[in-house]
Amino acid sequence: MNFEQKIISIIRDNVEEKQDVDITPESELVRDLAVDSLNSLLILFELEQEFSISLDETDFSRLKTVSDIFINLRERYPQLQAS
Repeated sequence: MNFEQKIISIIRDNVEEKQDVDITPESELVRDLAVDSLNSLLILFELEQEFSISLDETDFSRLKTVSDIFINLRERYPQLQAS
């Protein structure tokens, strides 16, 4: 599983009611996937665990799309490029 697939899997695992929705890089976290503050914290925690990184809740809450997560993590943690 590549970097993007891992992130999408983490999102899918933490947004139960959207299990059957196709999650794409363009998917908006709140509008398309109904990510609320609890889901956001769960996703944040799992990303930290999966990639052994530390993320700021405030910065994470500003991300709007799945692609924003990809970009943010790659910029902050270049070593994830090889994941």
